[in-house]
Amino acid sequence: MCVAFRYLTSALSPKHFVSSSSATRRTRPPVSAYLFGPPPPDSAYGTDPVGQLGVHHPREILRIERDYSGGEIVQFSPTYPLELEGRITPTQFLETINAFNEILISAYSLRHGFIDNALDIFSLHLSRLVMSTHYDREMKRLKRTMDQLNTELYNPVGLNILWPRRVGFLFLEIEYYVRPSFIAGLAAPLICYSQ
Repeated sequence: MCVAFRYLTSALSPKHFVSSSSATRRTRPPVSAYLFGPPPPDSAYGTDPVGQLGVHHPREILRIERDYSGGEIVQFSPTYPLELEGRITPTQFLETINAFNEILISAYSLRHGFIDNALDIFSLHLSRLVMSTHYDREMKRLKRTMDQLNTELYNPVGLNILWPRRVGFLFLEIEYYVRPSFIAGLAAPLICYSQ
């Protein structure tokens, strides 16, 4: 039996994977993409809620780009995306990005990197068995901060920040799920997951 497949595409990327058979229909998980201008008309922003955090695929994934205005320092752009309107305030978003940027600037500190490398060389690489580097400690602190913000601020409003290390800190992804009024009606608990 031969089944033909086609892609339904929006202006930027494929959104759904659909088989020609009417009995089989699967949605593809969305991927973030570079977005210039307003969201396409077929986006999920501002539509009725569908799905549950941690169980279903997110409706959309919002990409927060890196900010290169300070050179090659790893930091994210504090520009408030309009897609988050009604979920979190611009002040909450700015505080989140500033917290992430502060930890990232500390993690990529030249002074701490020099001290860690000098200690590593002079101890014949045995210092790594005894203690972790400043970078590793800061990455653990960033992960704790991200998990805390997801739990307290983002997950209750149907958003989830993904761990940016898996994409080399090139951008920050925020999964866009359901509206808070829809979450309150569900009996199942919210589950936060990171990749």
